[in-house]
Amino acid sequence: MKGVIQALLSPLVLVVFFAGAPVTGLAVKAQEAAAAHFRVDPVRQLRKGVDAWPLIANPVTPAERRVNATLTLLNTGLQSSLRDCDNGARAEMRQIGAVETGQDPAADDWERKVKVTMTGPRFFSMVATDDTSCGEAHPNSDTIAMVFDMTTGTLVNWVDLVAKSAGATAGGDTAYDGTRIGALVLPAFQKINIAAANADCKDAFENPQSFLIWPDAKHGTLVAEAIGVPHVVQACAEEIPLTMEQARKLGFDESLVSAIEQAHARAVAAPKPRSNRNATTSLGRRLPVT
Repeated sequence: MKGVIQALLSPLVLVVFFAGAPVTGLAVKAQEAAAAHFRVDPVRQLRKGVDAWPLIANPVTPAERRVNATLTLLNTGLQSSLRDCDNGARAEMRQIGAVETGQDPAADDWERKVKVTMTGPRFFSMVATDDTSCGEAHPNSDTIAMVFDMTTGTLVNWVDLVAKSAGATAGGDTAYDGTRIGALVLPAFQKINIAAANADCKDAFENPQSFLIWPDAKHGTLVAEAIGVPHVVQACAEEIPLTMEQARKLGFDESLVSAIEQAHARAVAAPKPRSNRNATTSLGRRLPVT
């Protein structure tokens, strides 16, 4: 699989952008915000098994306050969706005449895990994975990435962060809780996905596909994952972790690539927490790209 992906990536053109425009007062402030790292509150649960989006701790800039306002609204929307899901799960149990066991059918109908993947410079990134069973015929799985540009406090527009020559267009999907997921349709991603997929999954990626994207500071990668695939092949949607060299070859903007490199260097230099031999970690499946 590695050889296939390398062959697809090798002929792509290296694209690097340089800026030489005069720096204004507003630009200086934006640059200061872009260079900053910031603290994020610990991930807390809205209820057992359901993580809330964590907020920026002690926000001081307009961009930080704007991010927190957005995340607060998303958490409020999730609470409403949880109530609807609970009602659906209980209604299903009544409809099928399930035997009363004393267990609330809504007790584990929704699971969400949130992971913070980058806290500057410039970008703030988090990823949520949802598993829901709200009374429909089949359970549902979602991955949601929230990636903010901290110079503005708004979600990034991925089309603006990739070279026009890459042929990218805006894509997206809507998560189960109603969150609109920003994504990118990039031909190179589709080729990688089709080449690496097993025989049962290839057909799912033949049409133009939206890819969720997020930076991962810990591993120094830019991760992409196909979204909106048919329910029966949701398991085919593998994460594609790109190195910074590969991200440049695919045409991603130097400001993004450099920020990930800086964040990774900071993560590597940070003191490591003491290990807990009783702890377990579930990393999920990753598609190697070297």
